[in-house]
Amino acid sequence: MTRAQFASTTIAAAGAAWLLGLAGVLPLSETVRTQVWPALPLLAIVSLGAYAFVNIGYNLLAFRECPEAYHELMQEIQEAKDDLRAKNVDIS
Repeated sequence: MTRAQFASTTIAAAGAAWLLGLAGVLPLSETVRTQVWPALPLLAIVSLGAYAFVNIGYNLLAFRECPEAYHELMQEIQEAKDDLRAKNVDIS
């Protein structure tokens, strides 16, 4: 099973469970069904955003641990600066 298939299957199962709970098929208390259950998709989106933010931040901090990629990127930046200077573009 590919990652896309796994992700889509998981999302479909979670969505079906959420709809069953919202429809009253799952045995949930009235308070949970009316106040907590409708907010779960928003919580999932916020959690995904927080995970993405932390993941990107960590990878930015750990970027210097990849010396080959770091040096290659620095070389490309220097080449771009030299190219812009050759075209009389001020890049101060």
